[in-house]
Amino acid sequence: MNANVATVAAAPALLRRAGPLDSFVMLARRELWEHRSLWIAPLVVEGLLAIALLIGRINMDLPEEILGPQQRVAILTFLQWALAQPVFIVTSIVVGFYLIDCLYAERKDRSILFWKSLPLSDAITVSSKLLVALVVVPLGALLLATVFDLLFAGIVALRIPGTLSWSTVEWLRTELVLLLEVVLGVLWYAPIAAALLLFSAWIRRNPIVWATLVPIVLPIVEFVALRTRYIYRFETYRLNGIWHKLAAGPDLFGNMHNFPPVGIVLDRFNIAGVFTDPDLWLGVIAAIALTYAAIRVRRYRDDT
Repeated sequence: MNANVATVAAAPALLRRAGPLDSFVMLARRELWEHRSLWIAPLVVEGLLAIALLIGRINMDLPEEILGPQQRVAILTFLQWALAQPVFIVTSIVVGFYLIDCLYAERKDRSILFWKSLPLSDAITVSSKLLVALVVVPLGALLLATVFDLLFAGIVALRIPGTLSWSTVEWLRTELVLLLEVVLGVLWYAPIAAALLLFSAWIRRNPIVWATLVPIVLPIVEFVALRTRYIYRFETYRLNGIWHKLAAGPDLFGNMHNFPPVGIVLDRFNIAGVFTDPDLWLGVIAAIALTYAAIRVRRYRDDT
């Protein structure tokens, strides 16, 4: 007990000597400690997938003529890509709930008073939360998916011999596809993440309800009042527009009898066009503006 009290008492002095990077690391560890669902939920998903592959029924009803060496490599990479998607989806949902709750929760339990007593600016505190949500957790989910995909490939190879063939090059190319998916997802959805963070700092009660109702009610009000659908089209575009722009053509994988490895889509994706798209970077600018607004709101609101 005395050691803990001494540590807390010495924290302000330690933070004054710490640089911005040290402060960010401390704040990131705090977020992962206080919001354990950020890393527990992906682990649970991977554990459930592992159990399903171990004891569940696996049925690959594929014609014998397509199970050549190239097709077995393609099946390996497709499983690698497909089994990573549940982790990304669950992580996105958990991150959304984290962003809408993180600044509201510290006002609700009054811990904001303690953190504001430390030599930590509102800018670094709010930015650390956004960076945890947009950088630390997504990259952690990608690393977790990579490790477990190796385990999943071993399980499938043991349960259905002769179905998979290993190719280091195609494995790495599929990892590049997953990394591209994470990077584009973070950039494209950054304004949504920053908007949720602003809601968390601004709304005094039930921010989750407000963050859910506002995007639902606004298109309805617009249609009833003006008979237009601009808000609805903007929302749907912001949810999935990036993936339509990324696909250079409708037939990325070809047909079942000539099924290529997942990494082949790197040559067919419109990567340059997506990264030079003005809407992508306008969204990043909007995310910066919304984050600045969240910083200003946190500075002057503590609900005490």
